[in-house]
Amino acid sequence: MAAAAVCGTKRAYFFDDEITSSIPLLKRIRCTSPAPICPQPAPKENPVPNNPVPANGEQWVELLVKEMMSATSVDDAKSRAGKVLEMLQKVISDRVTEEAAKSFEAVDHAIKERVEALSEENGVLKRAVVIQHEKLKEGEEKRKELEQCKEMVGKYQEKVRMLEVNNYALSVHLNQALQGNSLGGGRFHPDVY
Repeated sequence: MAAAAVCGTKRAYFFDDEITSSIPLLKRIRCTSPAPICPQPAPKENPVPNNPVPANGEQWVELLVKEMMSATSVDDAKSRAGKVLEMLQKVISDRVTEEAAKSFEAVDHAIKERVEALSEENGVLKRAVVIQHEKLKEGEEKRKELEQCKEMVGKYQEKVRMLEVNNYALSVHLNQALQGNSLGGGRFHPDVY
């Protein structure tokens, strides 16, 4: 479908082949005109109407075509097209900003959840470290106790060895004393003493 709009003494052609989206369609718009025959009036500052913002590509094309058909000159058409494109840019920018904010919120929420999970894991690891430290401390105390016991066993073994040596010496002296008594058994009379 082709639509033509008369812009004063100029003619502008808009090609509307299978409307699918506004951006590719805007690239297809061609505006041609011969050199002006008479001076053109200064373009009026016609703001884009305060209609609701178009929701899809087809509505953007309709708005642009409507503005081009309302133009009184090429300069007015350029001004109107610029305003429509500025409005489109603002809408796209707002949507991108909104989507970025939503994405940021989702990422922020995911990060917060991950931080909470890491905090819990950190708490578990801290408790494990405390328990391990207590076990190491208990192990150190038991090792010291074992060393003390080994020292005491060594001392007692030395005492036992000394007592065995003394016991052996006493038994040797006792045997000698008993043997000495039995050899000269008649010399000492028990009543003499």
